[in-house]
Amino acid sequence: MERLIKISEERNKKLNKIELLKQEHTPQEAWEKLEEYARKGFSSIPEHDLNYFFKCFGVFYRPATPERFMIRVRIPGGRLTYEQAIKIGEVAQKYGNDYIDLTTRMQVELRYIRIEDLPVVLRELESVGITTFQTGVDNFRNIVQDPLDGVAFDSVIQTWDILLQIQDIFLRKEEWICKLPRKFNISISGSFSNRCNVFGHDACFVLAEKDGIFGFNVFLGGKVGAVARPADVFLLGDEVPPFFEALGKVFKKYGFRDSRNKNRLKYLIDAVGMNELIKAVEIEGGKGFRSAGITLAPIQGGDKTEKVQLKDGTFALHMIVPSGIFSGSAMIEAAEMSKEYGSGEIRLTVEQNLYILGVPEEKIEKALSQPVFQKYKNKDSVFFSDLIACAGTEHCPFGVISNKPDAIETAQYLTKKFPELDGKIRMYWSACQKGCGIHGLGDIGFVGVKFRQDGKAVLGVDIHIGGTITKESEEGKLLIKNVPLEKVRYFVEELILEFERLKKPKEPFEEFYRRVLTRVSKEAVRFLIVFNNLMKEKRNNLRLELNELVIGKSSEEEEIFGYGFQLYRKITGKNPYSRPNILEIYDEPEPERPSKIGNISKQFEEVVMGMISKNPKKRFKVFTEIEERLKSI
Repeated sequence: MERLIKISEERNKKLNKIELLKQEHTPQEAWEKLEEYARKGFSSIPEHDLNYFFKCFGVFYRPATPERFMIRVRIPGGRLTYEQAIKIGEVAQKYGNDYIDLTTRMQVELRYIRIEDLPVVLRELESVGITTFQTGVDNFRNIVQDPLDGVAFDSVIQTWDILLQIQDIFLRKEEWICKLPRKFNISISGSFSNRCNVFGHDACFVLAEKDGIFGFNVFLGGKVGAVARPADVFLLGDEVPPFFEALGKVFKKYGFRDSRNKNRLKYLIDAVGMNELIKAVEIEGGKGFRSAGITLAPIQGGDKTEKVQLKDGTFALHMIVPSGIFSGSAMIEAAEMSKEYGSGEIRLTVEQNLYILGVPEEKIEKALSQPVFQKYKNKDSVFFSDLIACAGTEHCPFGVISNKPDAIETAQYLTKKFPELDGKIRMYWSACQKGCGIHGLGDIGFVGVKFRQDGKAVLGVDIHIGGTITKESEEGKLLIKNVPLEKVRYFVEELILEFERLKKPKEPFEEFYRRVLTRVSKEAVRFLIVFNNLMKEKRNNLRLELNELVIGKSSEEEEIFGYGFQLYRKITGKNPYSRPNILEIYDEPEPERPSKIGNISKQFEEVVMGMISKNPKKRFKVFTEIEERLKSI
């Protein structure tokens, strides 16, 4: 551990301002004064409590709604009993403008809470066994798991009891409250399907098999922009809590407390290496670990299904809550529905939706006809069933775009354009670079940005593509920067047109990406989208497609040639060369100028000829050259 100790000491010589604040004040002081602040009013709250220590207890001040608070309620594994769901709904109705957000950590956020109501709201939540403790800042956050844990056919190990044992290590314990260098997210899944984005957390325990025994492989260091990496550790269920406790102690003791932007577990691993970290965990826990087994989380959950059969023969009904915008009234209706037709249990999902559990087959038709289900049913749209969007400018001081409305409007537009599309498409929206909408793991990810265009400030998004949640998961890649909000739907439409045209029946976008789009450069995909949108704006029917001329080419110059070959053929009705390969055209005559055959401008003709010219000095080498040329036409 010499390397770990040395690097930790070096990185902790100069503490950041939050660590210095923790030395001057404690979370307990803020908690003990909450009743006093409620009596004296908003102006009595000191800045350090308002902007930091309140967050230790899930209480967040939001300047966008002056003198009102957001409360983040910890819902372990997304599981809500009937009584808990009713209480949350009642509290939202009475104190929070009847508004609820469902979040990507399977939690509930209540908004518009006044300072004078905070103590009573927290007591009411505690009365049904739920708490807001440690849902913000430098704490172990809500633990996520498969929402169908223990009840789905592919649930091999029920993880609920393990989750509670992990939570019991730190929840409401003074030695852990706000004592970490940075926030710490945890996931655990004992199922074959990855229904909880299991690889995107600081510590991930993923179903695995070793020597014929089922347990968990450990992955560590996930965060926004990076999926967790294999730790080469296999654990049985009863070994997970002690491993977690030892890991937490190592992170607390040696984690970096200098730059807030580089203090997550990932950065400790980057600095000392995974092997060094695991050795420290073994020393801290007093026990060695077996090497990893075979990870068994290779698939996604279903697509547009509104019901899922469970092990006991009953069904889980899937309610779609676009962008997680819910209400107290709807939560109460869902709870009553779950009691009357199901087992009385609701389970929230990381994709801001929910399941009603335990509905027998004979009650399904009546349950599906209930007003709350009709309002939040899937509507046969692949664009809503796996849609995520974080709070945005209305509720978050960091948001760049409104986000939730943008996500919903885009999904509505695409639903109208592709009403019969099957498969699965995960569109994840983050309102800013902080990435609370986990955009990097989406099939198509969006992150809010502000940029200048023609001398004016413009709101828009950067579009990412190719995030995966199967196998061992990967972050998506930046595809297009600075797309104005009003153009986003049209850019995505071009991508979906290619998906619809080339996909296999029922194929999810993630598999289509692996099968097709990984064989094309992202520059070629971006150019197709930009070009086709430009043609639409010019009311030109020309449209590029991905085909054998482009897919699988080894260089960008060859992809450009493939697109140029395609354009020439569409303009003239003829092939420019007999062989559509840049490496085989040099013994053929120069093609006719397309303006002599088709009706195009001289400038556009120069672009097409520059894509297919026999002369390497005249031929475009990169797509950005063509894009710049097209802008001037």
